[in-house]
This record gives sequence, structure tokens and C-alpha cells, in this order.
Amino acid sequence: MSAKRRNNNEKKSSLTPIVIGVIVTVTILFFVAIFVMQPSTESNALGGSINVKGDKLPDLPSSFSRDCIFFENLNYCQQMEPAAKLDAPVITGTGLDGEAISTEISQPKIIIFLAHWCRHCQQEVPIIQQWIDENGYPEPIKIFAVLTSINSTQPNYPPDKWLKSENWTIPTFSDNDQDGVAKHFGVKGFPFWVLIDHHGKVITRLGGGFTSEEFEGILANTVNYDSVEHADHH
Repeated sequence: MSAKRRNNNEKKSSLTPIVIGVIVTVTILFFVAIFVMQPSTESNALGGSINVKGDKLPDLPSSFSRDCIFFENLNYCQQMEPAAKLDAPVITGTGLDGEAISTEISQPKIIIFLAHWCRHCQQEVPIIQQWIDENGYPEPIKIFAVLTSINSTQPNYPPDKWLKSENWTIPTFSDNDQDGVAKHFGVKGFPFWVLIDHHGKVITRLGGGFTSEEFEGILANTVNYDSVEHADHH
């Protein structure tokens, strides 16, 4: 064999592992990119899906007073609320009937976190539902609920059947087994309310149950706040 042919064969044999390595690397990167682009969705506690995206909200200070919601505007609430005007995490997943729902909408919204064993939640659910039955949905506000802190040893389990027995009509997510969505919103007790403007920014968060009249006040303040904010951006 001539020296020239031998050199060519040696070059080919030395290049073969490099070419194979490049192909393998490109293939791996391709599948990694596909995996990364897929939405991170996990199972919820009732067998559907749940996903939350966005930064975790800071905790409410112990000095926060929910009575701020009943003052003339929400500025006082926001002075005590470390999450005020931050981007609210977005929840997507399936509702209690398997329907796809998402809080990613350009409308003011309220997210209510409920625990099926919580006495205040058991009182709050029929109050809210009765208000809706009598007055209709409070447009332009959209209301969502999240069932969390689910415990099979506690009353009203399974919680989806509890809500259906109350003729609950609000789109409702079920949290995951680690209560990850509730933790993401800084939930500390139940019921827990998160008021969000039409830009997706947190207005304020509130803890505890409310009467029908107080619920109306929350709706009115949310609409008024959003109207002012909307006007400021034009």
C-alpha cells in the first residue's frame, strides 16, 4: 500500500469517532431542547393536572390587617402587602370536571384557596355561591378557586364531591400533594384570597371568611382599583 493511500485511510479512521461524536451530541441537544420547551405539568391531588409558573410571592407580614379592603381604596392594603404590584403566578390545569382552565386572562380576577376541612371555608362556599346565584358572575372580574391541603382523614373528603354538593359553579383547580400552588402564593390560612388586576399584577391578599356584604365590598374595590389602574395606563 502506498504511503499516500495509508495516510488517507488513517485520516478517515481518525475522523470517524469525531463525526460520530458530533452527531450524537447534536442528537442529545435536540431532544434536550424539546424536553425543556415542554410545559412543566404535574398531577394534582385528585388525578388531574396542575401547573404554576412565575416567581413565588413573599409572605404576608403578621401585622397585615385584612380590614384595609374596606377603606376607600386599596392603597393602604398595598402599603402592608410585600407582593403588591408583583406579577401574580399563573395557574393552568384541569378543573373538577376535567375541563382545561387557566388564570392567564387579561381581566381582573380573584383566586380563593379553600381547604375542605376548614370551618370558615365550609361557611364561605355557600355564601359566595348564593351571591352568584342571585346576582350572576361579577363581570369583568373572574373568580377561580384552588382546593388545597387535601387530607383523606378530614371532613368533606373528597373535596370535589363536597363542592358539587354545594352546587359550586366557580372554576376550581386541585393543588398537588405537596400543596405547591398554595405555597407559591404564600397561603398561610383558609380561606385565602388573592386579588389580581387586569395586568396580572397582585393587588393584595386577604385571609379569612367574609359575609355576603363584605364579599360585595371586595368585588367593588377590585373593580374600582382596576378601573383607576386602567385609566392611568391610557
